[in-house]
Amino acid sequence: MEEHFAITDDGWKIHLHRYPPQTRGPGQPVLFVHGMGANRYNFDLNEKLSLALAVSAAGYDAWVVELRGRGLSPVPAGKKAEWNFEDFLRLDLRAAVDLVRKVTEQAMHWVGHSMGGMLGVAFAEVFGEEDLRSLILFATPLMFGKKQVMIKAWGILAQVHRLLPTMDQEKWGRMMLPLMSRSSKALDFFLRYLANPDNVDDATVPEIFKKLVTNESSAIVLQFSDWVRSGEFRSADKSFSYSRALDRVHVPCFFICGSSDRMAPPQYTKRLADKLASETIRMLVLSKENGFSIDYGHGDLMIGRHAPREVYPLVTDWLGMLDKNGQNT
Repeated sequence: MEEHFAITDDGWKIHLHRYPPQTRGPGQPVLFVHGMGANRYNFDLNEKLSLALAVSAAGYDAWVVELRGRGLSPVPAGKKAEWNFEDFLRLDLRAAVDLVRKVTEQAMHWVGHSMGGMLGVAFAEVFGEEDLRSLILFATPLMFGKKQVMIKAWGILAQVHRLLPTMDQEKWGRMMLPLMSRSSKALDFFLRYLANPDNVDDATVPEIFKKLVTNESSAIVLQFSDWVRSGEFRSADKSFSYSRALDRVHVPCFFICGSSDRMAPPQYTKRLADKLASETIRMLVLSKENGFSIDYGHGDLMIGRHAPREVYPLVTDWLGMLDKNGQNT
């Protein structure tokens, strides 16, 4: 494992973990971008639950980025703990992609979970696709629907963040875990929006709260609240709609969805995926009906007990398919 830092135009140091190819293979870079309220552990929780390591073992060059304000990309001295989606997109990821491109001299595959997938779509729309080979989008909500009642309610309540600084979700996570552990029903209800708890090992739950849950600024929470309430994926100043620019995306796209995902239901993902201009689009819903061992949720696509056996090979097979068909150039 190697550690790299990309310097943004506004002076933040963005950390990237690199796992070079473990075997002889294509060697192409794969950039992993975590979701909102998460960090690098989204794709690299431990030796077993690590899509990054699985991709590296298959002969690819895995790069795991950690966006500003968390983990090894902390708030610099003199800076405010405030950021939004465009800071991630135009500053952090622009710098990270430039670094990976400089080191590897190759375009890269983008693997994003939830907001990380939204950032991949937005990156293609805003910067073009010179640096991209494909987008692999896990549980990526390109829109939100009227029937997502609890998410809509959260969107309204989240506006309290206009009066609050960055919420210490890491501290709350540590405090809530012992309380929730006393009631399996409470734990089940809470986790159901983050993952299918039936697909998460008991030993993994504490590790999630200790390592994966991270802080977000009020600005990104309010922006997410706007998406949920309006149903539209757009910039913080509302001047640009990512939802309406999907025809700018031409690279191959692979959507991986959980049938029990309450954050990004497959039917909403499909509704906007059809608007992409890509010639190669694949969408796979992970459910018992489709031959998987369980109905997957949101986060367990990455860190579920069955993910290493059932999900990780989907990514390496996709990469191999593009290589075989000559779409990795």
